Amino acid sequence: MGVTVEVIRGPDKGRVFQIDDEAVIGRKSESLPMTDGTVSREHARLSMHDERWTIEDAGSANGTFLNGSQIKKATPVQIGDQIRCGTTLLVFGGSASRATPMRMNGSDKHLTDAAIVATVPANDDSIIIPTPEAGAEAIENLRILYNLATELTSAFDLDTLLQRTINVIFKVVPADHAFILMVDEEGRFIPKAARYRNEPTPDASSESPVKSAIPDISTIPISRTIINEVLTKQVGVLSSNAMRDKRFGPGKSVLEYGIRSAICAPIKGLDRILGVIHIDCGVSDHIYSTEQLRLLTAIGYQTGLAAENVRLYEAAVKSERLAAIGETVAFLSHHIKNILQGLLGGTDIVEKAITEGNAKKAADAWPIVRRSLDRINAVILNMLAFSRSKQPLRELVNVNHIINECIDLMTPYADERGVAIITDINDLPEIPADPTGFHQALLNLVTNALDAISDNTGIITISSRSDPANQQIIVSVADNGVGIEPDQIDRIFDIFHSTKGQKGTGLGLAVAKKVIDEHGGKIDVTSPAGEGTTFTVTLSTNPDKLRSPDDTHTP
Repeated sequence: MGVTVEVIRGPDKGRVFQIDDEAVIGRKSESLPMTDGTVSREHARLSMHDERWTIEDAGSANGTFLNGSQIKKATPVQIGDQIRCGTTLLVFGGSASRATPMRMNGSDKHLTDAAIVATVPANDDSIIIPTPEAGAEAIENLRILYNLATELTSAFDLDTLLQRTINVIFKVVPADHAFILMVDEEGRFIPKAARYRNEPTPDASSESPVKSAIPDISTIPISRTIINEVLTKQVGVLSSNAMRDKRFGPGKSVLEYGIRSAICAPIKGLDRILGVIHIDCGVSDHIYSTEQLRLLTAIGYQTGLAAENVRLYEAAVKSERLAAIGETVAFLSHHIKNILQGLLGGTDIVEKAITEGNAKKAADAWPIVRRSLDRINAVILNMLAFSRSKQPLRELVNVNHIINECIDLMTPYADERGVAIITDINDLPEIPADPTGFHQALLNLVTNALDAISDNTGIITISSRSDPANQQIIVSVADNGVGIEPDQIDRIFDIFHSTKGQKGTGLGLAVAKKVIDEHGGKIDVTSPAGEGTTFTVTLSTNPDKLRSPDDTHTP
């Protein structure tokens, strides 16, 4: 019984030899001559006895290895086994370039040839379309595909999509094992999902689908012949009752796993194979039919299209994020540039005044420098606050103290512009809050009010009161400015949305709402036409009733 031996690595890579009953691997061999200098003159001997092949080291200098293990005596060799002599690697009984058009991680000693019983093309035609003459099985398969399509449309990452696919397969087709292998960027097959018999069947509505440990590629019992057929012809393959088929050699994977019926279907994208789905079971339990082959091939086709959609979605999200980052950088750079221009102008005046010895002129220019520095500091603090997602560092605080701190900070600016800050502060109980975060949120509200009013006539009213009945405290910041246009109310907390032109970054109110949300509170705004604007913050005084930030919507 003749077999082929092909060199898949080494100086003679690609050479294929036909041997009949005995051959010697070596540099001086006539049957399997090698040019590799690490191979001995007579390195190893292949022999056939009683229709079984064995390999024996012939006293070589570097040893002979079968499937990664060095042999010390005559050892049976099977179809698909790898033989290493020196740096040369050979595959026994098949062409690696034709029969295994893929790269595997680790040894492929578990791969073997198999009997192909039926195939189905992996394309639009593989979709099962019932006709009036179609049986109940075809109609049920169509229902399965519709349900699968619904499941996959809500999957936005590849791992979730493949896990849903394999769970559906395990529910609708009998199997001892089910595997999904995907092709990586280097052309290697990587196991991405697995299911085994005797695991609980996941509920279709379950948020946590059953997941199995993903095995190493070298332990997955997939036939080389099946993989070759699936990949080269882009078809789903059915191998039935393989152990009893004479064409299915006594390979180790068959003996170890008892694969007697198997289906392997391609996961086909728009223009290439993305991976394969493989299921198997023992003939004593089930023999797969061509109808099940068609179903699994259609599932593979749908999964491939869904996987392409996931990749397009991920690419679009990445592109949108990059675009958003670019817009953010451009927006903030422009705003900071305007602040720096004011800062440079102020420092020029101060520097000139110092040179002239004019202290009054320097003192008059200093507020310009100070305001510019404060504006840059505020922008940076708001950027940091909005970019971080964190739980507040709570401690018992009296919010009135924070209100007074903010008033002390803003009074100099109010005095420069001739506007008034009026307070209506009442006794408040201490509440669990992050003093730094709440200080920044309140300061942003006061700054926003100050920007909204006119010089010499503007008024800001800051009030606080307790609501014991509802276990709350309420803080409000009101101004007598022109108010907010009705069509802008719904957008005022959006990041980078500003109605102040060059004066605003669109960060202040967004940060204020984010901080209040993190505290489990809420912030409301009212702005009657021509009557100013009032922001009202409500915080709970009961730690047990604090809302989680996950329950709130932050723009």
